[in-house]
Amino acid sequence: MSAAEVAESVVQMDTKPNQELHAKAPPRKRRRIVISCTECHRRKQKCDRKMPCTNCMSRNKATVCRYETGTPHIKSDRKGPSQNTHDRPSDSLESISVPVKTADFGYSSNSVSTLGILRKIESNGEPLAGMPSERFEGDNYGMRERYKTLIRLLPARTYVEKLAAIYFRDINWQYFSIDEPVFYQLMERWYSVPFSVLSTSGLQALDPILRAFPALVFQMLASSLLYLPEGMEETFEPLKYTSNMTFDDLAFDYSESGISILSLLGKRQMSIMTVLAGWVRAAFLKYTGMVTEAWHQVGTSIRDAQEIGLHRDQMDPQPKPDDSTEEALEKMWDAQSRRRVWMILLGWDLHTGAVLGRPTSVDYRLMTRSLPIDSIIPKDTRKSPIILRSENDPPTPLTRAIWSWEVMRPLRDILDLEKEGPFPKDFSRVEKIHQELLELYTRTPPPFRMENPDTRFDNLPECWWLPFVRPTLPQLISFNIMALHRPYVFTRPNSRYEALKASLDMLEAQKIYFALLKPQQHKTFTLFFGTFDAVIMIASIYILFPKEHQGMLPGARQHFEWAIERFEKMATRNRLAQAALSVLRAIYIRFKKAVGFGLSVKTTSEAGGSSTSISGTSSSSSDMHTPNSISEPSSQNPSSASNAGVSAAQPPAAERDGSISSGPSLTPPSGTSDSIFASVEWALPTNFDFGAIMPMYPMGDIAYNELTAVRSGDGPPTTWPESFPGTTNSANIAPSLADGPVGEEQAAWQFGGEFGNDTLWNILNQFPTY
Repeated sequence: MSAAEVAESVVQMDTKPNQELHAKAPPRKRRRIVISCTECHRRKQKCDRKMPCTNCMSRNKATVCRYETGTPHIKSDRKGPSQNTHDRPSDSLESISVPVKTADFGYSSNSVSTLGILRKIESNGEPLAGMPSERFEGDNYGMRERYKTLIRLLPARTYVEKLAAIYFRDINWQYFSIDEPVFYQLMERWYSVPFSVLSTSGLQALDPILRAFPALVFQMLASSLLYLPEGMEETFEPLKYTSNMTFDDLAFDYSESGISILSLLGKRQMSIMTVLAGWVRAAFLKYTGMVTEAWHQVGTSIRDAQEIGLHRDQMDPQPKPDDSTEEALEKMWDAQSRRRVWMILLGWDLHTGAVLGRPTSVDYRLMTRSLPIDSIIPKDTRKSPIILRSENDPPTPLTRAIWSWEVMRPLRDILDLEKEGPFPKDFSRVEKIHQELLELYTRTPPPFRMENPDTRFDNLPECWWLPFVRPTLPQLISFNIMALHRPYVFTRPNSRYEALKASLDMLEAQKIYFALLKPQQHKTFTLFFGTFDAVIMIASIYILFPKEHQGMLPGARQHFEWAIERFEKMATRNRLAQAALSVLRAIYIRFKKAVGFGLSVKTTSEAGGSSTSISGTSSSSSDMHTPNSISEPSSQNPSSASNAGVSAAQPPAAERDGSISSGPSLTPPSGTSDSIFASVEWALPTNFDFGAIMPMYPMGDIAYNELTAVRSGDGPPTTWPESFPGTTNSANIAPSLADGPVGEEQAAWQFGGEFGNDTLWNILNQFPTY
């Protein structure tokens, strides 16, 4: 075979297999399955398979994010599905899916609204088909940088942990709104967030709870700085960033940073963390004396809570049949947390309304919300069921919070009754509520009683707060009694008697509570309202009716002076006490003048010693027993008292029952208006209408009407103003007011503010202080 033939045969052998291979090969096409969304596939970008994906969210294309291959599947956690979400590693935070809420156009998501009815009819409560999604507007560059700027203001983690420990030690037990284990779990998650997530994906990469977590941290740090224990100032001195800066200044900065985060996040995709941050902000405002702002913040927090469904049982997390045991338990505990937070908000709403004389934010007649269960909250809620606490178990701050709500619940009926004015249609309702309050006191849990308490848990480390609770809880019941009789103290002797006893009870509890506190705790709002309201009530009763309740007078005077001493000690730390101190001194001058005390009489201090009684004889402080309207009430007669001092102080039966006047012009039952005063210098117009005096809200006057005691050389007017509803014309002049001299004290201590002519303060300004 020639060389040419060999070469030709080799070519044929090589060509034949190639021809057969090309004949059998299928046409070329893409074999890899498209798992990206349509937008990412079109733009040739990597898709994270979220719904909607991060790329579409960043490009404002969330509504068109679609998948051709069905429902997307996010990468599961490498450690298995049973791992607690609170313990996820930092690299898994990028895969946390943020739930996308269907747009509701402002309608409520429950079945009461129009949109809710449509959902119920057409889709059994599920989002309607074709509805656009509600997207969190936090993925733009400016918002992302603003958020990073705010969270940079957080101190180092070591300072955060120390201040958080102070908060849980000294503050959180008072209301128990924040679960300590949950807080520290969220802290671990927050500090595990990679910086790249905040720099690239932004806020949208964080779920709503974690997104608002720094706002809560800022508010907690602010409150803790107000409660710094003595000796720890140097520890936190590096946090100050300028000279002459105080910890109060730093606390305000932190609180403002927290509220700035809430404002930045807005009202879309809120969580319970938003509500808690707002509530802690309200408490901070109360600690700093900004009561008006605190009341508005409570209302805002209630609206935020309603937005996320905290006010309805139906909105609580419900276990599903396919949930694991751990998932079901976690949802049940989450529901308990939601109920507890809502209960605390309602309690604040009721109490601030009663103290300040402001309207409440919730219609309580429509509330059917379940209360939380009094149980011991475990550290890991995924492994412990909810078990009702027994009497042999130590009480918890949750036990105290639930009982506080039970104590404040009657304020709903009291506020409704107060709207009817000094002459209600059915006065038996007042007596009924009064009796319910006395029965409520008898049901006080034994560990919380002031008299014969159950002290077997006091030595437990977790129950260190029990001694602080015993004076405060009975004080709430005393305040309820005072608030119940407050509208009728100028028209009904029995209401004056009960309000006076309740006020003295409050002052006695405040004296005990104050003795337990350290100086750094003098910012507590409870110390102020419980003392100020009670003192003003006592002073007004004795100034206008000085010949009544003489048996209670020594104890009333003693507590009055103790209250002034406490306010003097608190004034350096408590802004409200400093503002009210001059008011107390001004009204004390009139109190002593009305009941006949000399201005130079000395009394016992709170520390001990002897006191001078009204007759000038020396007596011990125990002889001036404080009347107690609550302790050991008689089951047959709620108005009767168990000790001799109160029995002697009771007014005659004719004065205790019913109203004191049958005509439009009210007069005291003891005779003419001139005969009720200890001195002829004190007189009211003969036709003075006591029913025209507005109910007293001393705390509200301090907060809203700028009540103060001012020095003025002009002196007060010497005639009753024609505009005062209690008089008919300017001819009704107290002779001594028209003829008496204007003394130094009269010119120096007059009540100023924006109060009306029909208030107690205007009446007191007509009385001389010389």
